[in-house]
Amino acid sequence: MKIYLRPPESKSRKEDVEVDLNPDELIESLRKKVQEKTGLDCYKLKYQGKTLKDDETLRQHKVEEGVTIMTEPEFHGQYLPMGVQPSMEKRKAEEELDKVVELAPEVKKAATVAAAENITQAEVAWCGIRAGAYGEKGMRRQMEDETVICASLCDLVPQLSAERNFALFGIFDGHGGKQVAEFVRTYLAPELASAYANDEPKQGPISDKRLMKVTEAVFQRMDARIATELAGAYDGCTANVVLANADKMISINLGDSMAYLCRRKDVDDQEDTLCIPLQQRQHKCWMMKEKERILRSGGAVENGRINGILEVSRAFGDLTLKKFGVLCTPEYMKFQMDREKDRFVILACDGFWNAWTAAEALEYTHSLVTNEEGRAELEADSIDIRGVCKELVQHVIEERKAQDNVSVVVLHIMPQAG
Repeated sequence: MKIYLRPPESKSRKEDVEVDLNPDELIESLRKKVQEKTGLDCYKLKYQGKTLKDDETLRQHKVEEGVTIMTEPEFHGQYLPMGVQPSMEKRKAEEELDKVVELAPEVKKAATVAAAENITQAEVAWCGIRAGAYGEKGMRRQMEDETVICASLCDLVPQLSAERNFALFGIFDGHGGKQVAEFVRTYLAPELASAYANDEPKQGPISDKRLMKVTEAVFQRMDARIATELAGAYDGCTANVVLANADKMISINLGDSMAYLCRRKDVDDQEDTLCIPLQQRQHKCWMMKEKERILRSGGAVENGRINGILEVSRAFGDLTLKKFGVLCTPEYMKFQMDREKDRFVILACDGFWNAWTAAEALEYTHSLVTNEEGRAELEADSIDIRGVCKELVQHVIEERKAQDNVSVVVLHIMPQAG
C-alpha cells in the first residue's frame, strides 16, 4: 500500500514523502521502519486528526491507499527547557560525535609529551600573546586544578591548515579528585586539533558556526572517553578555554570557572579600563534554566547542589550524575582583538573569583602588568607573566583568604601580532 507521510512543519504536498507499507503490520513496527528509511521522527502517526494506535494496523484504522498521514516527533508542540533535546536532535548530535576522527597513535604520544612538559609560560609570537599560568592548593588538602598552554594546535596535528590553527589556553577545575582534570588537560587540545583538521572541507578557515558544532562534538567525545578509559573515576572538572589567533579570541566555558578581558576605554588613557566578561553565565545548578533541566531529568537541587552532591550543572566526568541533567555542553563567546585597547585576559577557577569581585581582580592585575611592563622596558627584558600569575594567586590566598584551590592563566595581549 502506497501512502504519503507529512511532517508537522511541512507547508505543501511537495514535501510529502511517499512510502510503501504493509497494511496488516502493526503501527509500532511501521513507525520504526519509516523512521529508519526516511529519517522522519515518527513518535506518532496521525490520520484525520486521530493518533494511530501502536497495537493496531493500517487496515483496522481504515487507512486507504494514496492518503496522507501526519508524523509527529516526541515533543511536538511542547516547551522544552534549555539543554533538553528532542530525540531526533539527540541523534543528530550523536552523528556529529561520530564524525570526530579518533586520535592517531602519534597524536596521542605528542599529547602525552606536551602534558609532561607542563608549560607555564610562553610567548606566542604568531598570535601576539604572552601567556603565564600558576596555581596553588591553598586551604585544600590536595591540588585538583590543571592549566594548559598550547602555543599552536599545529604542533600536535601537523596536517591542520594554517587558517584553522589556534593557540589554546585553559583552566580545568577538578572536584572530587584530579583524574578527570588531568585527562582533559592532556587530550582536549589534540582532540580539537584533530577535529578541526578533519572537518570537511579540510582546507580554508572554519566558520564560527561550524567551529562551535565541532567543538561541542569534541566535548561530548571527551566525556565518552572518560567513561570508557578512566575506569572507576567518578570525579569531574569544569573547563574555561580560550582559542586565539592573530585577530580574535573564542572563549569556551563549561562550569563555573570564568574569563574576563581588560580593555582600555580610550587608547590614550592608560588607567581607565573596562572589565568585560567572556562568558554568558556560570553553570550553577540553582540557576533557573539549569535547575529546570535537572528537575526534568529526575534530579533534585538540595542545599544548592545536585542531589546534595555537585554544585555545577555542566562538567566533564561526574558520571553518576549525568542521568540527572549534568551536561557536557559548553557555551561560547567570541571577540575581535583591538590591540590598541586590549590589555590582557584572565582565566581563573571559581576559588579565585569567589575571593573578590572581577573589577577588583582586574584592577589589581592591571597594576601588576603595568609594573612588569615598566620593569621590562627599563631592563630591556621580557615580561614575566608567570610572575604576575604567582603574585595574583598568593595575594588571593594570603590576603583575600581564599578557601579553595586557586589557579590563574593571564594572557597579555601584545600591541602587534607576529
